Amino acid sequence: MERTVYVVPHTHWDREWYQPHELFRWRLVQMIDELLDHMERHPEYRCFNLDGQSIVIADYLELRPENEGRLRALIEAGRVVIGPWWVQPDEFLPSGESHIRSFQRGIRFAERLGGSLRIGHCADQFGHIAQMPQLMRQLGLTSACLWRGVPDGIPGWSFWWEAPDGTRIPVLYLRNSYSSGWRLPADVEDFLERVRRQERDLRKGLPALLMNGTDHSRMEPHVPELLARAAGRGYRFELATLAEYERAVLAAGIDEVVHRGELRSPDRSNVLAGVLSSRMVLKQRDFEVACALERYAEPLELLAHLHGGPDGSPALRHAWGLALENTPHDSICGCSVDQVHREMLPRYDRAEQLAMQVARESAAHLIRRMEVPAQGGLAVFRPVQGAPAAIEADVPAAWAAFDALRLPGGEVIPFTLEPLGGGAELLREDVSPRGALRHLDFLREQRYDVHAIEAMDWELGDGHLRVTTTVGPDITVIDDEGFRAEVRSIVRAGLAETAEVAVRESERARLTAVLPPARAAGLELAVPIHGAAAGLEPAPGGRRLRSGRFDVRMSGASLRIRDRETGLDLDPALVFISEGDRGDEYNADILDDGVDEPVSVTVRGTRSTPAWQELQYTLVYDLPARLGPKRRRRSRRERVLEPVDVAVRLWRGLPLIEFRVTVDNLAQDHRLRALVPLPFEPERLLTENHFYVAERPLAPPPWNGESAEQPPTTFPQKTFAAVEAGGRGLALLNRGLPEGELADWRGRKALALTLLRCVGWLSRPDLRSRRGGAGPTVQTFDSQCPGRHRFSFALAPYAGGWHAAGIAPLAHGWAFPPIGWATNGHEGSLGSWLPLAGLEGDAALSAACRSGADGAPLVRVYGGPAGGRVTVDVPAAGSAAAARVDLLERNPVPLAGEAGSRAFDLRPWEIATIRFEPAERP
Repeated sequence: MERTVYVVPHTHWDREWYQPHELFRWRLVQMIDELLDHMERHPEYRCFNLDGQSIVIADYLELRPENEGRLRALIEAGRVVIGPWWVQPDEFLPSGESHIRSFQRGIRFAERLGGSLRIGHCADQFGHIAQMPQLMRQLGLTSACLWRGVPDGIPGWSFWWEAPDGTRIPVLYLRNSYSSGWRLPADVEDFLERVRRQERDLRKGLPALLMNGTDHSRMEPHVPELLARAAGRGYRFELATLAEYERAVLAAGIDEVVHRGELRSPDRSNVLAGVLSSRMVLKQRDFEVACALERYAEPLELLAHLHGGPDGSPALRHAWGLALENTPHDSICGCSVDQVHREMLPRYDRAEQLAMQVARESAAHLIRRMEVPAQGGLAVFRPVQGAPAAIEADVPAAWAAFDALRLPGGEVIPFTLEPLGGGAELLREDVSPRGALRHLDFLREQRYDVHAIEAMDWELGDGHLRVTTTVGPDITVIDDEGFRAEVRSIVRAGLAETAEVAVRESERARLTAVLPPARAAGLELAVPIHGAAAGLEPAPGGRRLRSGRFDVRMSGASLRIRDRETGLDLDPALVFISEGDRGDEYNADILDDGVDEPVSVTVRGTRSTPAWQELQYTLVYDLPARLGPKRRRRSRRERVLEPVDVAVRLWRGLPLIEFRVTVDNLAQDHRLRALVPLPFEPERLLTENHFYVAERPLAPPPWNGESAEQPPTTFPQKTFAAVEAGGRGLALLNRGLPEGELADWRGRKALALTLLRCVGWLSRPDLRSRRGGAGPTVQTFDSQCPGRHRFSFALAPYAGGWHAAGIAPLAHGWAFPPIGWATNGHEGSLGSWLPLAGLEGDAALSAACRSGADGAPLVRVYGGPAGGRVTVDVPAAGSAAAARVDLLERNPVPLAGEAGSRAFDLRPWEIATIRFEPAERP
């Protein structure tokens, strides 16, 4: 029988990589212009797959809006195929929610233009997360199509891929890459030889595949004629879409091979593991912006909406678009030219600005309707339930008269107050009385320029009118229209002969406190009170901290920690190590020259407050300045002194030790890591990843002796990694530091956390960790990461297993801390506790937001390792009808319940989305 060979014309379009976005976009416009012209004139060139991401169409139409009709006609006819992603992201670095939003946006955009591909096309991502089969199935996708990360243990061209929850999806394996049919020769014999190379390990009856394209490739117009000439030579050729190839593979049968979990093996294709730590500032900014969107802005906007609040969805939709533009694998991975990554930072800034403004406006709607006593209060939004959490908030300096907060449930917690300054005069001007009125006319929407108005006062004496406006970050209730009316009546009555106006900043202080576990995600009012809480005992010495659980002390250059609850002794508890890195942005290539002994140690002292104790010290390392000229070792004579400032903090009521580290990076070509030497030989290694916690092997897999890339020893993580042995464990929590490793240090195992990986090349062809280049050999100075960097991480010892010890909620409560706004005393109809979403059962909250399709309230959760019965309670949703829906918010299964409470069953690690019918707006 003739084997059918499917030839799939396509392109894989990196929006930015070795050129910035606008230059690649101009090439895209030229490519699509040529494609439209050719396909309209040549019906035999029947189809073209425009990558797996819809954003390239939006990019094109911004410059060619007049061609939307032409493009739409080809999409509706099934000849041009787009979707299902919005962008093709790196899978390990962005959040799980960002993947869901990328798919939702991509599919909905493609459907509006005529139809979306229903295959999870993942052409070039650097490996694949374990939960991707579940995400794809819940999005209505019928298979995954991918290349990188597949191990040698998978023999053929298709297999079943199983997620941690048990969901399976068939995989169309691009065994010879997405470039297997690029630049097809015009000569038939040469072409047939190319075809025969695609048949290795291809079982009888299964179709062959040629992917006719590659990165930024244009169409090859000669292909239909070439296939016609090659017909009858032992093969049947089809110019086809991926969907047509999928139908043929499914009809022939998927190989009965099951792969469980993530795909991150370099056995057959590079997974470029070093991108987890290239340009770490991008990873940190992505974490911060995702937190602002997912943990603050969306939940607060939903809570305000359920209480009749403003519509922040247009701003959030745009903010998500900006954030998603930074998630493609060549962008967030930090493996492009410097200009690309410089352009990413303003996108992050703009997305964060919008997210935090929506969070503030939503909180203001709720706060102004709360009943607040005369002394004012702190409105605190808790994004995570089930664990204590520290809050740091900006409050009026006058709160120095108080020393504790009373929570809605009656709990009283001490706080620490530190002066922040403020009080500056922004404006003082002598004006006429009517000039004072004109000044007030510009103070609208409780704003003065970029400042929020906190208070407005007038004073009249001896015919002189003084109008003073106080501005600051608080959300206050003031009657600005009534104030204007009072001043207007004074001026109209002729009581003022002269006037002056002034605007000043309020005096500020930084409040820090530890809040007990929240009953639900929601907004609560904490009221400042006096004399209700005692402070901690002073720190026992200039080199030592002591709490009810932990002893922390410096001994020479070594930090030592004892946990009296578990009996763990960490000695040393923290080591910084700089190793030479002759790698590039894709892969580390570490030299055996680690520097972990500082040349000087300065203990700057300890502080003890009612909320926390802190030990501060500075280590200075004598490091080689860079690689030597032959790149074989680091420079010996040229050296730099690199300071590392460390603040170790014990929070009152938090079962962890927090580290705040500042590094002034002066060295090049090195990797800087924080190591936690372990007091036991680990038996289990666990990492939080997207929607589940993975148990990882204690040793990396061996090299197969053939692959171009060595197997990665580092692992991807979200907010924590943990090791366990003998009924005890140690978790290392982080904020936006996605690369960890179970490393060797002086004959012991250590948990390693990468802080910086500093290299000077996009790609190098001369590495030991990877044969050949992974991109163009271009120098990238910014990837040396010069300048000041700040990092936050924490250690949490525990007894038993991580799940029973509550490590996941503890890590989330620390990584996504509460935020708060001070407010003044005022009347209101709402109480002091406004819950948004509460969970009962083995599950965690992933999202509380409104639908991007119709604005309906949504709550998304995922099960833990036990699964079982879960109850989601959204009190403000009231008696609204609710249903469990898929990730496109379709296929509803009604859920019975009342007062916003719904119960259902979850498999371990299963993702569930609950949709509440939108209420009628007044």
